[in-house]
Amino acid sequence: MATRIKSLCRIGFLALAAGLVLVFAQDRIARPDPQGFDPQQMGRLESAMWRSYYDGRWLRLIGQTMQVSCGQYGFSWWDGARLSTHAAIAAMYFRHETNDPRCIGQLESYYRIVKQATRIEVDVSEAARLELQWWQERRRDVPPAQYARTIARLSGFIHGVSEKEAMESALLRTRAMVYRDARRDGKMTDADWKEVSRQLTAAYTVLKNEMLRTP
Repeated sequence: MATRIKSLCRIGFLALAAGLVLVFAQDRIARPDPQGFDPQQMGRLESAMWRSYYDGRWLRLIGQTMQVSCGQYGFSWWDGARLSTHAAIAAMYFRHETNDPRCIGQLESYYRIVKQATRIEVDVSEAARLELQWWQERRRDVPPAQYARTIARLSGFIHGVSEKEAMESALLRTRAMVYRDARRDGKMTDADWKEVSRQLTAAYTVLKNEMLRTP
């Protein structure tokens, strides 16, 4: 029995070591690209992320955010796991208190990883501030066109387009938000979530086209 336990422990240790080596190697070779996403997949995944957020399913939200980070933008598993965790924790804090000071810290950590992994020239503090700003603007029920401008500024930082070029996509995203908000309090059906996914796909298609036109 003792010999068998030792063998299982040895196998477990070797498997863990191999896994860590694989994660390290994959982190070294990953080349994330903020412009590399597929609009249809982004629409589907963001709709699913919204649903998880409103249902309070934080672990599911982490998994879905990691699908976006790794599957759509090409971040490594290590960076994707950290990005997803920071994003979900920030969302969790925000849901309970829109002015929770811990939100901005989580978002700064998120954008610091983005900057380090992609080498894009982004002001980490400003990106985090804009992210939290549009969350708050939406919660305060300001006109959608107002927080669309905030989203467009943030998209310009991340996706390499101007605020003007990102505006149409941002407006389409806010329309999807308005559609969801009009059916809050348990009124959203599966068909409604499919409609949100369709609207978000349209938003990301417009953004992708603008990026392709930008030299």
